[in-house]
Amino acid sequence: MAGFWIQIVGSKKTGKTTLAEQVTRELVRRGRRVCYIKHTHEDPTLDGEDTDTARMMDAGAAAAVLVGAGATIAFRAPGGESLERVVLRESLPGEIVLAEGFKRTPGKKIVMAGGDLDVGALDGVIGLVGDAPPRYEGPVFRDDDIAAIADLIEGVAEGPEAQSWTTSLTIDGREIPLNAFVQDILASGLLGMSSALQNVEGGDALEIRCRRRRG
Repeated sequence: MAGFWIQIVGSKKTGKTTLAEQVTRELVRRGRRVCYIKHTHEDPTLDGEDTDTARMMDAGAAAAVLVGAGATIAFRAPGGESLERVVLRESLPGEIVLAEGFKRTPGKKIVMAGGDLDVGALDGVIGLVGDAPPRYEGPVFRDDDIAAIADLIEGVAEGPEAQSWTTSLTIDGREIPLNAFVQDILASGLLGMSSALQNVEGGDALEIRCRRRRG
């Protein structure tokens, strides 16, 4: 998990990218660091400019990622950071991730109404943009309710259900304060790396201790 993510889902031509762009601008205006990820059924290439990722970078996203069947391409904002900051940025590309598509992936979703998408069959719907279908009882927004949609995302991202891990970091006996996002990303990163090892299958409690080698 790369920070807290919200999936923007819907049928084709329902305005998913436009909503993601406008919400990105609003969240960046509020001081949030945003990463945009788009699922595509085509293999992304570097042969031509991808208009959607270009729009998100122009909107202020710290990173924009295209995920296809045969390749993943990431575009990241430039910066004159030190090596340490570059490493941190690459590890933590976004505080809030807006993922366009991935409707079958578990997670919190904002649905663009219209088309043949069955809203009732989706997991984790927290809001809907457009005309609500029958039996939908969640929050409903107009496509220009950008501030309200950003409020919803921030509220869910900061809620207790958004944090999956409790993580502590101690350096030379001093405990370092970590916000919920960093706690999650450290634990999730360790779990992801350890899962690549032989005979390791996840876990609910992780412990690691590092000591610098001298000489």
